[in-house]
Amino acid sequence: MRAALLLTVGVVLADSSVVVLALPEIYRQLDVSVSAVTWVLIAFNLVLALAALPAASLARRVGPARVALAGICVFGAASLLCGLAGGIELLIAARCVQAAGGAAAVCASLELLPSVLSSERSAATVWAGAGAVGAALGPGVGGALTELISWQSIFLFQVPVAALVAVALARRAAGEASSPAAVAAEVRAAGRPHVAANLALALVSAALAAALFLIVLLLIEGWRLTPIAAAAAVTVMPICALAAAPVARRIEAVDARAAAGAILIAGGLAGLGLLPQASVALTLPPQALVGLGLALALSALTEAALAGRSPQAIHGGWTIAARHIGVVAGLLVLTPVFTQDLVTEREHAERAGTAALLDAPIPPTSKLELASRIADRIAEEGGKVPTLGPAFEPLPSDPTERAATIALRTRIEDEVDAAATHAFSASFLIAAGFALAALLPIAIARRRIEL
Repeated sequence: MRAALLLTVGVVLADSSVVVLALPEIYRQLDVSVSAVTWVLIAFNLVLALAALPAASLARRVGPARVALAGICVFGAASLLCGLAGGIELLIAARCVQAAGGAAAVCASLELLPSVLSSERSAATVWAGAGAVGAALGPGVGGALTELISWQSIFLFQVPVAALVAVALARRAAGEASSPAAVAAEVRAAGRPHVAANLALALVSAALAAALFLIVLLLIEGWRLTPIAAAAAVTVMPICALAAAPVARRIEAVDARAAAGAILIAGGLAGLGLLPQASVALTLPPQALVGLGLALALSALTEAALAGRSPQAIHGGWTIAARHIGVVAGLLVLTPVFTQDLVTEREHAERAGTAALLDAPIPPTSKLELASRIADRIAEEGGKVPTLGPAFEPLPSDPTERAATIALRTRIEDEVDAAATHAFSASFLIAAGFALAALLPIAIARRRIEL
């Protein structure tokens, strides 16, 4: 039962980020803009946030095993629909249904875990850890499936997982009794949520959304890596998060753990915003900082939000709502920033490329032919960062002109890479500001000796 519940939490919360590496492939296949495809992420996180509290109350009213079973069945059915969707509208609608089912399954799992682990504190810690691991591993898994099979396989693989969990929950749900009369009194007795911890959790989650979403777009769209290569690059974050988890559990001062995590996340995002050049290797140390910060901050803030508060499902609903509202806020704030910066930097790269072409020591007729082919490539890519290498093929047969053409190609591609890198700088720095802003509610909570 424990494995089934943790798998439920991990898979559902991984879905908030699992499609990140697939987004470029989705918007190409479905022929939509970056802003439109962002709603594949935003819709899921928004519905998950809005459905969390009602789902938690339903788990108390009907019974957590029944609600978890129904939730994971809805989640699995919606995953199948996502995998079969042929248009962006149906995909986003299915993601909304998927999130509603996921909210029920995750909140009900928190209500079930104390009886499995014989400790509410252990249940909260394990529940928070499963969610953090799922969210961190999501992009890498999604990228690998996209490259090796298709973006649809991300959702189709979740169907048998949901079925296995449903089988494990079915026996528990069959013998469960409901207690509708006690729910209203329980909700009143639950008291207010831990406002400071949940606010800090929302701000950290907004920053982490940028870390996962922006780094993937930079690698795939900006630097034109394949999804599987980008997946390999972003595995640094989950590896560091997993490595730091045992250390995090040894730090008993929850406020210190939360503050250290927020600072590490901010430092990593600032490093990504200040990259001097297009280099995957240069992204690895900042990603490591974000991963370490994720392990420290998410676990600490979730534990603080749940500590001493009962029923856990209700307050777990508050933490899920805060966390995913933060993700939505981060995406809504940062998407227009980096899309506008991408347009600006693209125009700058076109001017720099034109200057490089005019200065190149190649015959005028070759310049005109190259200019035409480059313009065609840019037009084919629409508003996306263009892949210009094919425009230089075939290379000239004359050795001198061939060498000059290769040098020109390298110079223009470097200009495109630099433009793409700079286009994401402001968004990464704003995201770092979200993480630093989380220090304020953490400090307020510490002064009140609440965290």
